[in-house]
Amino acid sequence: MSSEEIIDPTVQHNASVRRVLLHMVLPFVLIIMTVGAIVWVGINSYRTTSEGVSVLTRELMEATQQYIGQEVGDYIAPSAAGNLIAGGMIEHAPPLVSDKVFYSYGSVMLQKIPQLQSFYLADDLGNFTLITRSATKDVLDHVRLVTGADGKKFLQHTLYNAAGQVVGHYDAPADNYDPRTRPWYKNTENKDTIQWTQPYLFPSDKQFVMTSSLRFKRDDGHEMVFATNISLNELSAFLDKIKIGKSGSAMIVDANGRVIAGRNLMQHAQAAGWDPDKMVLDPKDYPVFALGYDHYRVRGFGPKHVEWDGKTYIAMASALPRYSQGWVLLIVAPENDFGSFAHQSSRQSLQFAGIVTVFSLLLGGLYLRQLRRTEAGNRRLSVHQSQVAQESGALQQVAVTPHLFDPTAEPLVITEQLAQVTGARRASLWRFLHDGAAMVCDDTYDRTQNTHSGGFEMGRQELGKFFDAVEEGNSFFVSNAATDERTTRFERLVMREVSTHALAVYPVHGPHGTLGMLALEEPVMLPHLLYFVELMASIAGTRFAAQSALEAQQSPAVAGSGLLPAPNAPLGPTKSDNLLMRADEMAAVTGASIYPSVAVLVVSFSDPVVEGNKETATLIALINQLATQVQSVAQEEQLFAVEVAGHRMICMAGCTTEPDPTALFRLANAALKMRETFMGALAAADLEPVFTMGMDFGPAFGGAVGQAPTVFNLWGQTVSLAELMAESAIDPGTIQVTERVYASLRDRYLFRSRGSFFVPHLGLGRAYTLAARR
Repeated sequence: MSSEEIIDPTVQHNASVRRVLLHMVLPFVLIIMTVGAIVWVGINSYRTTSEGVSVLTRELMEATQQYIGQEVGDYIAPSAAGNLIAGGMIEHAPPLVSDKVFYSYGSVMLQKIPQLQSFYLADDLGNFTLITRSATKDVLDHVRLVTGADGKKFLQHTLYNAAGQVVGHYDAPADNYDPRTRPWYKNTENKDTIQWTQPYLFPSDKQFVMTSSLRFKRDDGHEMVFATNISLNELSAFLDKIKIGKSGSAMIVDANGRVIAGRNLMQHAQAAGWDPDKMVLDPKDYPVFALGYDHYRVRGFGPKHVEWDGKTYIAMASALPRYSQGWVLLIVAPENDFGSFAHQSSRQSLQFAGIVTVFSLLLGGLYLRQLRRTEAGNRRLSVHQSQVAQESGALQQVAVTPHLFDPTAEPLVITEQLAQVTGARRASLWRFLHDGAAMVCDDTYDRTQNTHSGGFEMGRQELGKFFDAVEEGNSFFVSNAATDERTTRFERLVMREVSTHALAVYPVHGPHGTLGMLALEEPVMLPHLLYFVELMASIAGTRFAAQSALEAQQSPAVAGSGLLPAPNAPLGPTKSDNLLMRADEMAAVTGASIYPSVAVLVVSFSDPVVEGNKETATLIALINQLATQVQSVAQEEQLFAVEVAGHRMICMAGCTTEPDPTALFRLANAALKMRETFMGALAAADLEPVFTMGMDFGPAFGGAVGQAPTVFNLWGQTVSLAELMAESAIDPGTIQVTERVYASLRDRYLFRSRGSFFVPHLGLGRAYTLAARR
């Protein structure tokens, strides 16, 4: 430890007290006082302003609402109430004078009330009279539907000036006009109240009108309908002129959201193609009105606050007089339009707040500077404490693990804690075998999937540079293992299946050199955890040394136990091979025999795709290399036969009439060796693993078939299940076995469960993946 890191707790520094007072206590007190003053002033100012604005806004909006509602009621009252008056007059008038009563009433109303456009009168016989404004100012057009001598209908027009004098007349074709088919007539059927039509356009003068109609029965028994047309253009002009705050406006809509009157009515009508049904509140054109209308539909009448484009608006919905048939008056105005007086008070408050804020910033700057320095130190201390706690917890977890240094126990806790502490995607523990000629994975832990695996073997022949880098004894880190010549083959064999790229390697040292390595894939906290990883490597080294010593002691005992044949023992039962092995003893196999304990291994290769002679020659050379290595493995493990059929290879052991207790062990050892041999050879050829392997164990029957030379063949469910295990394996390069194989080998080998599978005539079973020897 350096002298700068030694702290004497007895030394007192007077400057420390002053620093605390200057940088923490004094700025903190001043900031509290300043902020308290600003908060007190702000709260009082805000409360006074809010109360004043709320009261003023409510009163102004209510007054505006009442005023507009009264004006709209006055606007439509002559149309609605006039129907009742005119209908009563015509109802009791003699039929001969009913037209005169209609024309007299209509003439007076059109001269006195500008929003009225015309009046209709029709009966159930199809008679129709009309009084309307003409194109000439102060001239009224009296129209009657007349049937001529030839039976054709025409409209008889008579023009009257303001003095009641006839100034012209003309006739116009009626085109089979029947008032009884018009909407204003039909919507009064079986009704005795005033009915309104939908708005429609008069093309001649671009007037949007609505018709109110009333049905009544005349004294002579005939039903009549009196209708009044009222202009919506005049109502829209009136709403345009109303000033609501500074920029507020009003609009009238019906119960279905269609625009009845409002600002820019004609532009809105033109955009809708002069179709009243399409003149609805579009949020693109009237966003605030649309929000207000939505609030009305959900909450009913009354004022509502809505937000749009960062501004607050007051939207008020109110009902119009009963004659309007469900019309709704919408008023929208920005909230700040009614609180201009509050701005002056706010400026004064801002000026005062600005003065005290300047002092607050100066004092707060000193305080924040000190606070940030303190927080930075606390964060570093917290990170350090968290790291120490995590490492201590991991070491404690490792320390309390029973049989930690027992080589027969699985090293699961080491890989789990390495992955958890370093944040690595995977942590694996590898051990040298055969005097450094191969390296086997004792355990691999995948942190994202929370799974363990192992048993993978790599040979020096395929990964020579990687072996040399590990045996140098120095740890190294590679950010992209696929591009480094030391780790390229390792990345292809091990890392590519989980798509990892970064690799950290820590050699495991023993008393006589390097015993293996720790491999971390995608570590994120590696620079800070060197001590912890090296400690885990030391624990792994102790295990490796004990494991090597145990294997050296057990190797003679295993050879003489009878479970595995001695290296120089005779091959035993008669062997017969197709293609790979041609045994001379094949002639001794005659007829069919039942074998009670046959172990069958099926290796399935993907069909190769070649495009030329060069690729074909390369592939044949690779296949020949694999076949030669399979022959060597078969002879080492003394298999009964190895047959090849297309892209499948079948290996057999235990084809004897008496049960062979060592057949399954020998075939499992051969399967592991073949898998590592295939993967190494394919990786050296820059090819993906294109094979799957399946195993089963049980009774079968077989024998020599054909004439000289005879061929040995094997049948039974054991062969079928082994083939099913090979074909149904999902991951390339895996050895999938049945539950019978797992039950027989689980004490000596490592397995992973693969789930259930269904076999016809047999039912459900479980499949497992053979990983490695224990």
